[in-house]
Amino acid sequence: MTDTPQHIKELQLKIWLSKSPMERLKQTLESNGQLLQFWSSAHIADKSRNEQKSNPKTNNNIYWRGSTV
Repeated sequence: MTDTPQHIKELQLKIWLSKSPMERLKQTLESNGQLLQFWSSAHIADKSRNEQKSNPKTNNNIYWRGSTV
């Protein structure tokens, strides 16, 4: 992020590098799994929202000059 001060970035890097490689790998895999789960659920929600838009309810008939359209 561009709004994070440089000294904070350096501190975050120092903390990250102080962890063991196995711990860093575990954290990375967990974070990636959470991101995948989030984007999958967002995709499903978007897909269902688009299906609802493309399949309007047929309860509301539209009449044009006396006939149902």
